[in-house]
Amino acid sequence: MRVVIDTNVLAYALLGTPGHAPEALRLLRVARALLAPALWEAEIGNVVWMAARAGVISRDEAPARLRTAARFGVESVSCRSLWQGALTRALAADVAVYDSLFVELACREGVPLATHDLRLLQTWPAHCRRPADLLPA
Repeated sequence: MRVVIDTNVLAYALLGTPGHAPEALRLLRVARALLAPALWEAEIGNVVWMAARAGVISRDEAPARLRTAARFGVESVSCRSLWQGALTRALAADVAVYDSLFVELACREGVPLATHDLRLLQTWPAHCRRPADLLPA
């Protein structure tokens, strides 16, 4: 399965977030191709920084978490190749361009966006799915 993966799904897997990590990790194992706008790299870096600041992980552990994220095998797609379509979607739906980049990529690739973002799930139900809904039974 090919899937665009939202940063929140990667973050839950990376941090072992209760209630979300098992399905996120399972999706990472079963997907044959993971795609995301290149923005995900800065977003996941910010997630790790915030987790270290909040004491969820130690500051010493933070660099190792980024190395783990790099091993998820996400194919980063240039935001510039997506920004016009993402802006059009953002303006039409009143959703941030940051989030619309993921939806634009999913639409272009003809694959679902795996996300836990309720706003995206509600705004674009034809393109966005919870990770659990993408997993084989």
